[in-house]
This record gives sequence, C-alpha cells and structure tokens, in this order.
Amino acid sequence: MLTSCSSCNSKYLVNSADLKPDGRTVQCAKCGHNWFQTAKIEDEEMLITSTPSSDNTIDKNKNNLTTNLPSTFVKEKKPSILNSILVVIIAVAIVIGFWFLKNNGFNFLVPINFFLQEFYFNLTMIINDLTKTIHYLLN
Repeated sequence: MLTSCSSCNSKYLVNSADLKPDGRTVQCAKCGHNWFQTAKIEDEEMLITSTPSSDNTIDKNKNNLTTNLPSTFVKEKKPSILNSILVVIIAVAIVIGFWFLKNNGFNFLVPINFFLQEFYFNLTMIINDLTKTIHYLLN
C-alpha cells in the first residue's frame, strides 16, 4: 500500500497487513511526523483493476510505484500499566479471599457438593417415574 506523510509529502510503501484491522500510528523517516494510518483496501483494489491488460505495462507500473520507497516505522501499541496493576491486584484479592474463607471454617465446596447430589437424586427419580409411566402406557 502506498502512503504519504502529510507534513513533508514523502511517499512510503507499507504492507497493508501491518495496518489491519484498526490501523496504526506511523512515523515519517524523513521529518519524524507521526500520524494514524488505516489500511485502505479500496485504493489497493483500484490499483489492481485500473492497470492495463498488457504484461509489459503492468511491470512498468509496478516498478514506478515501488522504486526506492523507504518503509515506515510502525509504532506498536504499548500495554497500559494501569491495566496490568489492576489485574495483579484482583489476582491477589482472589487468593487472599480463598485463603480467608478456608481459614475461617467456611468450606464452600460442601454446599456445592450437597446441591449437586440433590440434583442428581431428583433427576434419577424423575427419569425412573417417566420410564415406569411409559412402560405402563405401552403394556
């Protein structure tokens, strides 16, 4: 993809895959100007469809577009320090919460186990009643 600096009008050849899906901040190698560049799929399709059908002219057009064009500097998005700190605080709070519940005598697995056993018992009772009713209707 061909892009140009809005400050000094320098032209650069950029791989459009580096700009997808949301675009990136790029920096001009000549003047240092930063701008946000999105992938322009329509421009690429227009270049492909507008080239003449002759093989010699296609090769000439490609050479004219890509001759001596420097690539741009793509600035990666840095992770937020605040988000990292919040994740660590939440993880520590969860560990401390489980430790507190375990040491104060509240075993949270016992009620869960009880409700699962009751659910299984009631489910088997329902299935047994249904099978007896179906057997009675068929015979």
